[in-house]
Amino acid sequence: MNAHLTDSDREALWLAHELREEMRQALERRGVTSAPGVSPFVDSTGCPSVIVRMDAEAARALTGMLGEQRAMSSVASPMAPPATAPAAPPPVPPPAQRRDDGSHVFPAREPVGYPQL
Repeated sequence: MNAHLTDSDREALWLAHELREEMRQALERRGVTSAPGVSPFVDSTGCPSVIVRMDAEAARALTGMLGEQRAMSSVASPMAPPATAPAAPPPVPPPAQRRDDGSHVFPAREPVGYPQL
């Protein structure tokens, strides 16, 4: 069924799923019930990417959350430059499992925030 997907396609699907779940949970904590739409795609350079679509209520709530986070980080150290921690590499999805016919088997759902090892 999904045997024709490239590694970039699979990673884009995985990224879209993870982002959709993280946004859904964050917005639900704000009382927003509409789920954002997150569509996977691979850009012209072969880079896995996503497109996000949401209604005005979700956009306002997300903007508020990001503004609060920015304000909290500036209050924590108003005069100090931002700390630069070494950037962790992005999580890599596990290798694709295949059925006997070669079609792709999607991994079991893990809770959002599941620690990546």
